[in-house]
Amino acid sequence: MIRYLLITIFSLLALTFFRAIMGVVQKAVVNEVKSAMGGEDQPAPSQAGKSGPTAGPAATTLRKCVTCGTYKPEGAMIRYGSGDKAVFFCSADCEKKANA
Repeated sequence: MIRYLLITIFSLLALTFFRAIMGVVQKAVVNEVKSAMGGEDQPAPSQAGKSGPTAGPAATTLRKCVTCGTYKPEGAMIRYGSGDKAVFFCSADCEKKANA
């Protein structure tokens, strides 16, 4: 009985060790492939030639409308100002409400 218990414990330890080693090897291979492809900073091939509201970081940055509190992508908002003092409106109606 003790013999089977020891074999089970040893098997679990060996399996855990093997999985840890495979995880390290996998990370090394992934990092090597990324560096061979030019790193993470390169745009994805599907985004390389695109332009317009869906390309770039502004398309994924959500901004809050100062009038109604709705969140929308920055490219779809009406913007006044620049930098940290920029004000965003989700629609012309909200812009009119704020200026009224």
